[in-house]
Amino acid sequence: MSNTKNILMELASNIDAASVLQDLCGVNEIYENGNELIHSCQLPFGIHKNGDQSPSASLNKETLLYNCFSCGGGSIIWLLENVLDINEKQAVAKLKEYSLGSVLDYEKFIDKLKENLSTGTPVSKLDIPIYSDTILNPWVRRTSYMDSREITHAVQDEMKTGVRECIEEWVRHNDGYQQIIVSRAIIPHFFNGQLVGWQGRKLTEDPRVPKYKNSKNFPKAWTLYNYDNVCKDEEIIVVESPMSVLKLKSLDITNVVSTFGAGVSAYQVNLLRQFPEVCIWMDGDDAGRRASSYLTSCLSKTNMVTILEEDGEDPASVGDPLDYLMNQRKNVLQWTLNQKGLKV
Repeated sequence: MSNTKNILMELASNIDAASVLQDLCGVNEIYENGNELIHSCQLPFGIHKNGDQSPSASLNKETLLYNCFSCGGGSIIWLLENVLDINEKQAVAKLKEYSLGSVLDYEKFIDKLKENLSTGTPVSKLDIPIYSDTILNPWVRRTSYMDSREITHAVQDEMKTGVRECIEEWVRHNDGYQQIIVSRAIIPHFFNGQLVGWQGRKLTEDPRVPKYKNSKNFPKAWTLYNYDNVCKDEEIIVVESPMSVLKLKSLDITNVVSTFGAGVSAYQVNLLRQFPEVCIWMDGDDAGRRASSYLTSCLSKTNMVTILEEDGEDPASVGDPLDYLMNQRKNVLQWTLNQKGLKV
């Protein structure tokens, strides 16, 4: 195996470290302190082998070095080896799935996805879970929450949204954790005709409760929400959240996909490259602007790109999304100059 330090240097500049911790290591809450991602220790040995009751570990986003105050530490490769019980080569392969740099070319990537999902057996490093649709039966229904967000009944039915009640979750309380009961709106995620996971959006204002929680091993880095339902020959609108997709679909703006947040992966970029035109409409905050910049740099040489942005807003909250979409677009040059405080 090549030198671990060189591998870390290759990965560190573009790895989605927070997603690695959440998706691969099972971390629920992450607190950022500069370049440090503070979280609970998931190592299966030492003092925390039965669980960590407080955030005792940190991962540095620049060096990808992990440290637990009680259990010790090492590189992020070492962390995955121990948490997932895999070897170094397998750990590096999994990390590259969360890289925002170059990956498989589009055709090879699609072939692997189709092979993985058609057989029901994960192939190589594209380890995407597959569930039976029947798991959704107790949850799928029209809900007052979706009604309040102006999601039409037709869209609720089409996307099989619903609610899951009385979920037991742990939240921070004083110096430890406390178990509480919460309910979440459920947004199923289908890819290539298969149920590959779901997101749960909290229905409480309790600030201790994470806004979104995903099903285990949720494949957000490898897929796009609503991808199965769009036309590949038309312009695609790319937004951050599934809720924005649901809102736009309720306005008959149907060729829209979500990246599940501002951390856009190279796999998702590969999926977007097949569309002739891409309209980037990320949230109007710092993370959204970074995502817009990354997507613009990746797509502007191969696709016709336009950008939408409203400070402090997202597509689900802007006053008149249809009018905004039609009249407020910027081309790449206009948007780039606008970010620098200049006008074209």
